[in-house]
Amino acid sequence: MPSQLQYGWQSAPDTRFADVGGMEPLKTEVERSVIRPLTRLDDAYERFNISPPNGILFYGPPGTGKTLFARAIAGELGHPYLELSAGDIKSRWINESTAQVNRLFAEAEQFGRCVIFIDEIDALLASRESDVNREHTQVVNEFLAHLDADDPNYLVLAATNRAELLDEAATRRGRFDQQYELGLPDRDAREAIFRVRLDELPTDLDNNAYRKMAEQTEGLSSADIVGIVDDAAMRAAERDAEELTLEDLRMSIPEQPDQPDQQS
Repeated sequence: MPSQLQYGWQSAPDTRFADVGGMEPLKTEVERSVIRPLTRLDDAYERFNISPPNGILFYGPPGTGKTLFARAIAGELGHPYLELSAGDIKSRWINESTAQVNRLFAEAEQFGRCVIFIDEIDALLASRESDVNREHTQVVNEFLAHLDADDPNYLVLAATNRAELLDEAATRRGRFDQQYELGLPDRDAREAIFRVRLDELPTDLDNNAYRKMAEQTEGLSSADIVGIVDDAAMRAAERDAEELTLEDLRMSIPEQPDQPDQQS
C-alpha cells in the first residue's frame, strides 16, 4: 500500500461472485463488460477499441446486495479497494468537500489499478438544479471531471436508493453509463442466497428445505435473508445443537406486518 493515505484503502476483498447468491444475469454481464476487459492479457479488446466503463451505478431498495456485489467485483479483479459513503467525502467546511474529492482521486492514482465504491452517491452528486449551493456545484463538477479521465487506473462503483436524485450529467457516456437495478430477489435467487450463506454451517437441510425457505420469504431482501440465517445460527448455538435445522430458519423469519382490510 502507498504511504500517507487518508482514506481507508484495503487489499482486494476475499469476496467473489460465488459468494453472492442469485444475480446470475448481472454477474454474467459484469464479467463480460468489466472483468474480462480489465484482466485479459491479450490485445483483443484494444484491437476493437473496447474499454471497460469508468463508473458503474447500482440502484434499488436498501438491503438488496449492492455493497456485497461491489466487493465481489473488486475481489474478482484482485484490485485494492476503498469502500466509503458520500458522507465520508462531504465536509461542513467551505471548499473542503471539493478538496476531499481531489484527495480521493489523487490517492487512487497511486495504485496500479484500484476500485472505489461510494454508497449513497445521490448525497454527493445530487442534481445541481435542485441545489443552488455553489460548493455543491463545484463538488459535482470536480467529481465528474475525474470520471471523465481517459483510461483511468480506477473503477468507480456507486450505489443509491434514489437514482432519480442524481445529476443528469452523472449518467452520461464515460461516467456512470452502466446502470443496474438490484431489486428484491425472486424465488430462485432467495434459494441461492440461503445456499451460499448456509454452505459452511452444519445443517440437516435437504433440497426440499431450501425450496420451502425460498417460498416462505417472498418479499424479503437479501439482507433480510442474511439476518434470518444469522438468527437461526444463534438459535442452534443457544441450544447446543449439532446442526442447524429447518425449524431454526422458520422461527427466524420476521413477522410480516398485517395488511389493512380493503374497504369496498
